[in-house]
Amino acid sequence: MMRSIRVRLLTALCLAGVVVTASAQDKVTLLMTGPDWGPVSLMTEISKDFTAYAQETLGYPVEIQVDPAPWGSYYERLAAALAAGTPTYDLFVSDSQWVGAFADAGHILQMNEHAAADPELQAIIDSIHPVLRGAYCAYPGGTENWWGFPQEADVQGFTVRADLFGHEGERAAFESKYGHALPLTADDWNSVEWTQVRDYAEFFTRSQGEMLAGEELADDFYGLSLAYSKTYDYGTMAWLQLLYNWGGGIWDWDTRRVDGILNSPAAVESLEYHIDLLKYQPAGAANYDLDAVNNAVAQGLVAMASNWIAIVPQLFDPSVSKVADKLMVVVPPGHDGKRVYNLGGQPFVVGSKTKHVKEVLAYIKWWFQDEQQLRFARGGGLPATTTLIGSDEFKALSPWTRAFSDAVPLQQDVWKHPEFFQLLTAQQEEFHKAVTGSQTPKEALDNAARRQETILEDWGEYD
Repeated sequence: MMRSIRVRLLTALCLAGVVVTASAQDKVTLLMTGPDWGPVSLMTEISKDFTAYAQETLGYPVEIQVDPAPWGSYYERLAAALAAGTPTYDLFVSDSQWVGAFADAGHILQMNEHAAADPELQAIIDSIHPVLRGAYCAYPGGTENWWGFPQEADVQGFTVRADLFGHEGERAAFESKYGHALPLTADDWNSVEWTQVRDYAEFFTRSQGEMLAGEELADDFYGLSLAYSKTYDYGTMAWLQLLYNWGGGIWDWDTRRVDGILNSPAAVESLEYHIDLLKYQPAGAANYDLDAVNNAVAQGLVAMASNWIAIVPQLFDPSVSKVADKLMVVVPPGHDGKRVYNLGGQPFVVGSKTKHVKEVLAYIKWWFQDEQQLRFARGGGLPATTTLIGSDEFKALSPWTRAFSDAVPLQQDVWKHPEFFQLLTAQQEEFHKAVTGSQTPKEALDNAARRQETILEDWGEYD
């Protein structure tokens, strides 16, 4: 009799036009892409738990499938995929400077309408640190047009050999020679300037067979490691720390004019200083990318290095770093009392062709729950919410989190312009010619300024 009742019920439902399946809805898969590195891998791992959460809250499972790509080729691959429309990404990680190009091309969804209809989503936007919200969520810069959410916040950090800077013999020898003391604590480093760093770099640069902290060196040792590579934005971003602190800039933010700004006397002086520091760095440093900088630290070859804090955690892994127990991370140096740095980090954005807006928004709200954000931070990720990054718990979480928290308010971003990649390429190419000695820093910046103004003029900035 029960079987007969079920048959009659199914027949009635079908006649009524209702499609009967085994569950309320089949599993939904959200396709996401991002650069193949730690923060995206960590997000992928944590997001496995969203499937069960979606089952409980939406009534059906939602899986996050991530398709990563190498950083060096990520932009080209992503841009090509978006232009072709295949694959259709529901979510993707965008470097903060790409948002303008992707928004203008119609590749991503603006979030204002969704936030206005959903107080929980608006609360997430409001919770993000103002500096980071402006960089990762807004386009054009300075507006409240929201396009993305922070995936990995990031700033430059300065990694130093705490054992060397704290060695009594080295400290005494340095102060005797230079007349000022080596910094010891994070508070000490918060007032260090680049002119002092040159003294530190010169002092710690030693040859094989010389003594360092009471031990004979088996290899040459260097004072410093910075990125100068022409790949992507590596050289530019390392130099911008100096440019901004020397009082220079990349363009006039109101008129978009570059000539007279990028190649100002302060800018030229900062680039000359930056290139002069190569004398205290390992052979081949003129082509160092981010991995090479980190490797110099991990191999115990340098006393100091500047790199994005997002990739610093690997230096504290004793399986890959010879000096994992000898390091500290601090805010980078300033100059002449000025401390301004260039922001890194990436938002993730919603693809405009997604067929799963409901599920994507549910995922965003889940990802920004305190539980997930804390898991991300404890795993080495860098969150963006004001409350979390300002908390004592976060600052004490790892050897790099205090430096991150201290540095966030000091950040500014570069061009968030649809022609970002072309502007960057011009700057990288000319900058690297100065690094390798084929033109002077002044010639490099003059040429970069002319090329960038041509790009901006062709775009229509000066109409």
